[in-house]
Formats: sequence, C-alpha cells, structure tokens
Amino acid sequence: MTESISILCDNVCLSGVLHLPEGIQDKKVPLIVLLHGFVGSKVGEHRLFVKAARKFTDKGYAVFRFDFSGCGESDGDYADVTVSKQLSEVQAVLDYVSTLKEVDTKNIILIGHSLGGAVASLTASVDKRIRQLILWSPVAKPYEDITAILGDTALQTAKALGVFDYNGFYVSQQFLEDLKNHYPLEAIHSYEGQLLVIHAAEDKDVSKENAVYYSESLKCGNTGNIRYIKDANHTFASYSFEEQLFEETLVWLEKSEVKANKIAL
Repeated sequence: MTESISILCDNVCLSGVLHLPEGIQDKKVPLIVLLHGFVGSKVGEHRLFVKAARKFTDKGYAVFRFDFSGCGESDGDYADVTVSKQLSEVQAVLDYVSTLKEVDTKNIILIGHSLGGAVASLTASVDKRIRQLILWSPVAKPYEDITAILGDTALQTAKALGVFDYNGFYVSQQFLEDLKNHYPLEAIHSYEGQLLVIHAAEDKDVSKENAVYYSESLKCGNTGNIRYIKDANHTFASYSFEEQLFEETLVWLEKSEVKANKIAL
C-alpha cells in the first residue's frame, strides 16, 4: 500500500511516498525513513529506493521516502540547497511520520545513502527518536568528499559566479560553504543507538574507508558493524548488488530487534 504525501517545511512542499505493509490493521510497525544523496531523489538511481521500499514493506516495515527541496518532485531549486536546510527538512519528516497511527514511534530507523548518510548521522546524533541508523556508502567528511566529486573547476566557478552547473543542478557557493559547518564523524559520538555501515567495495565516488571512520567514531567503536558489497559501485548498480544490500540490511535489523528485546527483558 502506497500513498503520496506532501509535507510543508519553511513554506516549501516536500514530496514523499509512504509505503505500508499489508494486513497491519491496528498494529503499529517499525518505520524506515530513506534519505537520498547529493543531487538525488526519492526514486534513487536505477530505482534503488523504490525497490528498497518494496522489499522492506514485504518484511513488515513501513517506509517513507521523500525528495529534499530542490530535488525530485519537491518544491525549490538546487541552487538554494544546503545541508543545514536538509537537516530541518528531515526534522519536518520525522515530526510528520511520528503522528501516523500505523508507526511504532519507538522504532524509527534512518537509512541514508551517500550525502544522505551524513545527514542521517547528524540527525541521529541529536534526535532520540532514531533507534537504528544504517548508512549506505556514506559521506563522512562532507566538504572534502563532495568537493572531491565536483573537482577544482567546479569550485573555482562556484566561487567566481556563485553557482556551478553540475549535470543540470546548480550547486551554489553557499552549499559548499555550508558543508564546512557539518562534522558527522564528531556528531555521531552522541548517538546512543545501533549503527550499521554498508559500503560498496569498489566505490569510486566516496571512499570505502568512511565505513571504518564511522564505526570507530561511535562511543563503543566496533568494526563488526561494517559490511562491504564486493565489486559494487557507489550506487550498487546491479540486481546482485541491490539484493545483497537489502539482505544485509534486513538481517542486521532482525538481529538488532532481537538484541533490543533481550535488553528490554
């Protein structure tokens, strides 16, 4: 079951889709919120987030995927995007999904891909509603990781003109300067929930070393919460990579749920 949702945040309408598992009736279920990355959308490359949402709802999870402002079907223009604004938008989304009668508000899970991984980590470090955090090929050092993707010419152009045209998206100097204000590896020290990092082993866009950085940044750093998808690229662009990504995610979620229940007892 899917429903298109529009959420108002700072006079901008964010376009989202809510997926609910069948047959839940009055039962409350765990909710996964999917955060896309740099110049991405709630559909995802090769429909990654659509496929993920369907896979997870088949396993009994509710899923909410949405476009940040300036992306996909949401209002706004990418020239006005900053990570600071995206953090506010995630809060608006979490406030909305927390009101849904079908959602177990004590079991909200954030999954962030690429830059969405950094945004998810920054959010989880301050929002106690996040019980579990899953990062797919995450950005760890926003300014360094994103500027490495853009290259020097883009940085020089943005500094001179205020924006750079990156594949049809205006990336602004304001966006680049704002990246310098965010340190997810430091922020995650404050996160008290459970973390899984899954990185593409052949990622040419975002270093797979980021998985280790995140794991070691936790209070109880433990590299046992890292998985690598062999031969995969940054967006896990094959059915084989996708299936491994989803399966690793679901197996970990199931084990985490069992562990949490034992602790509660």
